[in-house]
Amino acid sequence: MKKTLVVSSLIYKTVERFSVKGLGFIIGILLARLLSPEAYGQIAIINVFVNLSQSIIEGGLGTALVQNKNTDDRDYSTVFYICMAMSVVMTSIVFIAAPFIANYYSSPEILMPLRVYAFSVFFSSYGSILTAKIQREMRFKQMLACSLTATIISGSLAVALAFSGAGIWTLVVYYFSHTVVDCVAMMIAVRWVPHLTFSVKRAKELYGFGWKMLAASMMCSLYYDLRSLIIGKRFSTEDLGYYDRGQQFPFVITLALEASVQSVMFPVLAKAQDDRDEMRGIMKKTLGLGSLMVFPAMIGLAAVAEPLVKLLLTDKWLPCVPFMQIICIAQVPFIVSASNLVAIKSMGRSDIYMKLEFIRRIAMLAMLGLTVLLFDQVIAMAYSFAVSAWLDVFIITAPNKKLLGYGVWSQVKDTWKILVAALIMGAAVLGINYILMPVALKLVLQILSGIVVYIILCWALKIDIFVYALKLLREMFQEKKSHKEQ
Repeated sequence: MKKTLVVSSLIYKTVERFSVKGLGFIIGILLARLLSPEAYGQIAIINVFVNLSQSIIEGGLGTALVQNKNTDDRDYSTVFYICMAMSVVMTSIVFIAAPFIANYYSSPEILMPLRVYAFSVFFSSYGSILTAKIQREMRFKQMLACSLTATIISGSLAVALAFSGAGIWTLVVYYFSHTVVDCVAMMIAVRWVPHLTFSVKRAKELYGFGWKMLAASMMCSLYYDLRSLIIGKRFSTEDLGYYDRGQQFPFVITLALEASVQSVMFPVLAKAQDDRDEMRGIMKKTLGLGSLMVFPAMIGLAAVAEPLVKLLLTDKWLPCVPFMQIICIAQVPFIVSASNLVAIKSMGRSDIYMKLEFIRRIAMLAMLGLTVLLFDQVIAMAYSFAVSAWLDVFIITAPNKKLLGYGVWSQVKDTWKILVAALIMGAAVLGINYILMPVALKLVLQILSGIVVYIILCWALKIDIFVYALKLLREMFQEKKSHKEQ
């Protein structure tokens, strides 16, 4: 596969994720100014059960479709019927359990929204199959169009409902309509519909890889969602709303980048899975380029958190600032985790992936349990998450030392200069907080100075991947220019 195809696909996918997340971020700001923190806490509880249902339904089959070298139309149809059958089961369970969930959290307002939102799993399941097909065919330009369309339509509906005082229903309609429109748009773009064919043999083969991915996904969901469930029950839905809003800012960036890395690098690495040297080279470039973006983004976001929240969300959301800063620091090493995990998955080592996920989440759950027992503050939940995230790096990188000859210290060697540049930049940006000036002017000054300082530091420290990125961008620009001239 040509280097330019991989890089251009990665750029398209990154643009797609940041365009969608950026637009969603703007819509989220409008909604947050109109809705209460309690409404966000309630939707966070609902999302736990809907996301868990989706994880069970897909069962790692979407990943298996991309990883398998010989996936054909029969496989897609087989997975479709499995997902639809599981959707009926999980929707029924959530529908029946909804009154008990609402009663447990003393929030009768979430009963009907939870029941309605549960039906979105039919569309998200179908969408996951279409997404797998797009990933295999590297058709990320079409994914960009579909995602933007879904975000624009769902966002318009949500803003209209928020102005009308619809409360939590605003967020339910926002997420539900986005899932539906995105699925329909991909159906039109991909032009694939299931055929009347089902292979028990192929289902077993796909599940041979997929069930381990399901187990890993369930452990991951349990860890992240349990934190929300504990905050919502032990404290209040308002506290959960502040925590949820605080983590949404950094997650907009990291989830967008993770989706880009997963979508592009997974099929690329899967095709190179028999060549260890090639895989190691691709992973090093992915980790380097990702760190070049993630490290300064997270550290910079933590530095500008207070003026950013004041300007965009108003003072009523200031209690979310400490959560936002702590979770930003927790997300700094996320690109290391994402790069290592996608390499393991692409080699078809779902057995290692499952064991790794089990060890990681047991360690994290133990940390969470100690936090709940020893501390009675919401902020402690954020701190425990940050500590777990940094310790997690040593667990995740361990298998790739043997599989690819690229362990934690090799990865540190490739990224430490980037981290130093980001930390110095963050300190410079944070210092501007102490200058008295209008909030909007301060934020603009912080962002511009952060960009300039970071670029100068990358150049001064002679960071190889920075020079490589500039060279690639120059080559792509020249190639595009010559293509237009022809």
